[in-house]
Amino acid sequence: MKKLAGVVVILALAAAGFTGVAYWSGMQAERWYQDALAEGSKNPNIKFTTVSYERGLLSSRSVTRVQFALPEGSASKETDPSFSIRQNIYHGPLPLAGWNAPEVPMNWGGAVVRATLDPDSSAWTRELAKLYGGQEPIVAISQVSFDGASDTLIKMPPLTLSNVSDLQSLNFAGLQGQFQVAPRGAAVRGRMTVANLDLTGKPTAGEGQPASGGDTVKLSNLSLDVNQRKGIFNLMFGETSFRIGELRVQAQATDTPVVATNLTIATTESPQGAQQIAADLVIKADQVSAENRSGSGSLRLALRNLDGATVLQLQQWQQKLAGKPDDPQAMDDLLKLIKALLIGKPEFTLDTQAKLSEGAWQGKLVLNFQDFDMMNSMRNPMGLLAMLEKGLADFTVSRALLETELNHLTEGQAAQQIEGVTAAGFLRLEGDQYKSTARFEGGKLFVNDKEIPLPAAGESASPEEEAPLAPEGGAEEPAQQ
Repeated sequence: MKKLAGVVVILALAAAGFTGVAYWSGMQAERWYQDALAEGSKNPNIKFTTVSYERGLLSSRSVTRVQFALPEGSASKETDPSFSIRQNIYHGPLPLAGWNAPEVPMNWGGAVVRATLDPDSSAWTRELAKLYGGQEPIVAISQVSFDGASDTLIKMPPLTLSNVSDLQSLNFAGLQGQFQVAPRGAAVRGRMTVANLDLTGKPTAGEGQPASGGDTVKLSNLSLDVNQRKGIFNLMFGETSFRIGELRVQAQATDTPVVATNLTIATTESPQGAQQIAADLVIKADQVSAENRSGSGSLRLALRNLDGATVLQLQQWQQKLAGKPDDPQAMDDLLKLIKALLIGKPEFTLDTQAKLSEGAWQGKLVLNFQDFDMMNSMRNPMGLLAMLEKGLADFTVSRALLETELNHLTEGQAAQQIEGVTAAGFLRLEGDQYKSTARFEGGKLFVNDKEIPLPAAGESASPEEEAPLAPEGGAEEPAQQ
């Protein structure tokens, strides 16, 4: 009997301890929730607000409104993308209150949060819930550790539709995603994938003609990858990339689709020393086919020597502007920030490459900026050149590619157009490639080492001061036939 009483006492103490930990976990979960809202609200284009939060002993419930900052009058109730999220928060150390909830894992931790869309929160969520019938359109299960770190699994079930609104058919293979967030949002890492998404619009009849097949868009092997971590000035650094294995678009009136394979858009932010940061954007495709032409290409945009403190202030300025779009002080504040950014002499680089069946193209533009007297220079557009310390533009294009493109644009007059530009010294032919180099330095512009006169700041270009069509002693204008 004494042993039984001892067991009962131990079980009672264990239950009391578990209840106490669950209550503490509930308070922690609410704090984590508030921290997550504060972190999300740092994005100036999105506002998170709590509609309701009901904390219980073993679980809590909340409704969160996600409001997008849009220009006034740009969205009606039918087009407003804002929505609400319903969250069931099951307190740790074991989420016993969620034992019968779908997909809630019984793992040790601070809490488990099951989030879904509120179907009645907007026009589009009501429509999405209607299309999915009895299924939840999206579910996110987050396991929150005692230190506030989280591991979130996101799922959207497949969806197949026919003859809905402007769509003849839709085939969505579903979405899978998983993201890990470190305590206090210090790092984010994850991946989201969609196997395929196919849409076919309803056919439209042309004037006096019967309707044919509708426009189609097919995407396969979509993925989003994020790997970022907080660094200097509390800014996020790392990589984010979006990839489409194949994109196929065909308009109703055309026989040949536009096809792109391995289309990738990637951004990278990185610290550059103790005070400056750098950012890169790369867009590339292994193959693009359109109108019986195909090739590959890439575009890279890079920013260097950006003052980190000023970039942070620019983000804060954007947040302030989102809350007060009519603030009369906003433009003055922006000009001050731009001037502060120019003190660090930022550099802009644009690098493009393309390989087509007719030939190849390669171009690069580098601009180096500097601080300048903004108020005086803005009185005349040419005065803005004072912000440019130096610049270099260089491009090379195969002869066949340039002549083919110009023939399309000038109705077969490519040879005459190229001859005039070459005679003026703006283009040179080396072997089977056309090349040109432009250089700006010390307030002077040179094209292929030939100076091009520029109007002085505060002056307007007169006909006599405009760049000549040909250098002195250059080729004469061809006689009329």
